[in-house]
Amino acid sequence: MAKRCKHSEEATDATGEDLLSALPDAVLQVVLSFLPSDETVRTCVLSRRWRHLWKSTPALRITRGGRRFLEWRAWTVNNFVNQLLLLRDRLPLDECEISISEEFYNADEDELFRFADTWIRHAVSLCKARVLKVRIRTESYSLPLVNVPFISQFLVRVELTDVILLPRSLDFSNCPALEDLRMCSCRIYARRIISQSLRRLSITSCDFRWKSRTCISTPCLVSFELEDIDGRAPLLESMPSLVTAFVRLDYSCNDTCRHKACGDCGDDRCFGQYDGSAGSNRSVLLRGLSGATNLELTCDPEVFIFRKDCKQCPTFTMLKTLLLNEWCVAADFGILVCFLQHTPLLENLTLQLEPREQPAVETDESYNPAEQLLLLKHLKVVEIKCFKEDEVVHKIVAMLNTFGVLPEKIDIEQNFFPPPRSKFNNITRHDSLILIFVLTAVSKCWNRKNY
Repeated sequence: MAKRCKHSEEATDATGEDLLSALPDAVLQVVLSFLPSDETVRTCVLSRRWRHLWKSTPALRITRGGRRFLEWRAWTVNNFVNQLLLLRDRLPLDECEISISEEFYNADEDELFRFADTWIRHAVSLCKARVLKVRIRTESYSLPLVNVPFISQFLVRVELTDVILLPRSLDFSNCPALEDLRMCSCRIYARRIISQSLRRLSITSCDFRWKSRTCISTPCLVSFELEDIDGRAPLLESMPSLVTAFVRLDYSCNDTCRHKACGDCGDDRCFGQYDGSAGSNRSVLLRGLSGATNLELTCDPEVFIFRKDCKQCPTFTMLKTLLLNEWCVAADFGILVCFLQHTPLLENLTLQLEPREQPAVETDESYNPAEQLLLLKHLKVVEIKCFKEDEVVHKIVAMLNTFGVLPEKIDIEQNFFPPPRSKFNNITRHDSLILIFVLTAVSKCWNRKNY
């Protein structure tokens, strides 16, 4: 081993070059693309070999990863990024990442966001970026994207976090290559989300408009996720290619009513009186999801949008795996039966019943075993996850037996608690260690007491 090291040192001294610099330019540029852009530029002082490599890196990362950015003022960083874009070679970008937080700059917010939108448009239009990631994290200010549609023949994926999306910001009609769109903690004021090529759409913890609904027109969508939103649930147009969909609506959704299962209770203080632009007889979510193969629909019992859609329930002709929670389990099971009547190929059914009291919500449907002509021929497995096996569970089992589901196909899991909502799932490693320490200490005290 010693001889090998000595031989390596002699070879390095003889050539006068380090092994890293001996790599081809293309490889070095890929390596540099993982660094924040300010650190990438600083490599130009290493040697003549590195002087111009930063100009051709396939990624632009304006992030707080560089130490110098923590010390610079906002106008200094703005000047740096503007010069970087001006001097950089006009080569296509694989990725553009702009991540700004309050710790990023030591200056006022007006200067903080002065050129952010210009950088985004420059990267997409002139640098032909394939991936765009924008993350803005401040307590008092959010970045509003310019109210004009994106235009790019190369954009494939877009990830937006903590930004304001104006009425025309989500029009991707002129982005024929776009396949993946992810939005987290954004304020969505867009009237429509439009894309003829989009295949994956994820919307989590976002704020929608309060009075009217945002329409989602994405006919080629394969995967859809809608989770923990504020405001009105969006109106989904037809998605014939949809395979997997996950929709979870909590109490923050404005489509709530404490009195009637489908809203329209007559109480002016109830959100159910204002059904947005969808109209009283128009499906909001279910018709757009009717082509899915795998579907998870969960919501707070006071959210009525699923139950209201069930009044004109579409037929889920491709659905094989379905997960529902207690929104579909009323005292008469009419809504659950209605849903099962429209899933002719269903193979796996999961019902998650949270350990809570059943909501005092009036229902308009009724379940009469003598009137229901339903045989679940394809149903193979039914999982009922509950806190305890109570009367509601027994009634569900009896109802399924009536429809030809044998007892051996029904699995009841007790002591079930639902997974935590994403809004409260941002636990750091430090917090996790503290939690583990506390739980361990409590466990030891308990064991000593019992001993």
